[in-house]
Order: sequence, then structure tokens, then C-alpha cells
Amino acid sequence: MKVSKYSYSKINSFNTCRLKYKILYVDKIYKKDESIDAFLGKIVHQTLEWIHLKKINRKTKYFSLDNIILFYKEKWIDNWHHRIFRYKYINRNKTDYFTSGINFLVKYYQTFGPSFNQNAIEIEKKLEYDIKNYTFKAIIDRIDQENSSTIHVIDYKTSKKMLTEKKMKNDMQMGIYGLGVSTIYPEIDNIKLSHYYVSTGKFVTIKFEDIDIDKFQNKLINNIIAIEKAESSESFELDDSNSCNWCNYCKPNLWYKL
Repeated sequence: MKVSKYSYSKINSFNTCRLKYKILYVDKIYKKDESIDAFLGKIVHQTLEWIHLKKINRKTKYFSLDNIILFYKEKWIDNWHHRIFRYKYINRNKTDYFTSGINFLVKYYQTFGPSFNQNAIEIEKKLEYDIKNYTFKAIIDRIDQENSSTIHVIDYKTSKKMLTEKKMKNDMQMGIYGLGVSTIYPEIDNIKLSHYYVSTGKFVTIKFEDIDIDKFQNKLINNIIAIEKAESSESFELDDSNSCNWCNYCKPNLWYKL
């Protein structure tokens, strides 16, 4: 019997729109279309990953901004494809998005470069762990070892909208990350969880201990029970909400090819 594995993306898809969940996770219909926002985020992530992997592997002591921008540009060109779209009502073109990425990296360099001595120990760390007979998986952008008793979990965000600390404490994605990290680093007393917003160069940080773990785990399990119930009854109605305006599955007419 194949064991279902749950991630933040899977649970969030169900909570956002059950019909889209069915398309992705039941019917397994994957569009090759990609929003320009997602593409930008992917290339910026790959560039930051490259920087910190070279530091971890001791291949580079100091970075030049020119080399970082060159890597970003090459990744952008190599990964660009004809199925990239932008939302109809956003008046930005391909060059605008490309330039935004450069600005993000310049700000990151000004803050942490040229040496990037954040003591990253894991990049794109894959986690898999169990809670009450359910398996969860996650991929964490970066984990820093701040000192012998403190681990810092960092999730890069290219969006401009920042969560408050209060909302972070209820953020499902960071809760899943925190639970996973606590299982692989049981000896660590302090786990910090952060969003790092590359557009502003600012962190929003909470402590894992600030999360009500029992309440959060129950919330996760209740979400999974709802998913299993929907799958068994094949109940996947369209959740017609504002999120539909950003969906290229049900409303492709709202997206323009770049």
C-alpha cells in the first residue's frame, strides 16, 4: 500500500481550492505553464543557493557582485521557456521582472557580501518525518548554525507582502519546517524560524517554542482528515474566490504570455 505524504504545498492547495487540488494531486495533471513571479522566485532562489553552497564547500571566500549577477543572468536565460505568463492586470514586462531580481541580489550583497559568513550548514534541505502515522515532507531553503545551541531556519520570499510575527506563529509552512528540524536536530535547544524578504532585506522571525505545538499538530491532522474525506467521497467543488484570479487552471484568460 502506497503511503500518502503531505507537504505544505499539498495541504495549502486543498485549502485554497479543492478543484485545483484534484487536478494536481488526484488527476495528476500538471501544466507546464509558469507565472513570471514564480519564475523570478525560482531563479533568485537558485542564485542564493549557489552562493551558500560555494561557501559550505569552501570553494569561494569572497564573491564579486558582478559574478553573482552573471550567474543570475545565465540561469534566467537558460531556464526561460515559452510557457511563462504574467497576470493580465499587472503592467510589468519581462525586463521589469529581470531587473527586480538584480535589485534583490544587489540588496542581498550589500547586506551580507562579499563574504556571506552566515554559517549556513544546509541548503535546500529535504526533510521527511512522521506525526501520528502521517508522513510529512518539506524542503528548506537554508539552515544556519548560529551557535552550539541555536539553529536558524530561513525561507526566502520574493513577495513584497510581509507577514507579521503574530501571523508567522500560525503559519503552516514554518510550523512544518520547525517540527521537521526539531526531529533531525533533537540536541538543539533553540530553533529560530524566519522569512527573509529579498525585496526589502528584512527578516520576520519567531522562535519555534512560540508555536503551540499540540494545537498545531492537531490542525495538521484535521487538514489531512478533511483531505482524505474529500478523496473518498470525490468531493472537489470549485472554491470560487479571489484566488481564482491567480489560477491559470480554471481562468487561463486572465494570463498573458510573455
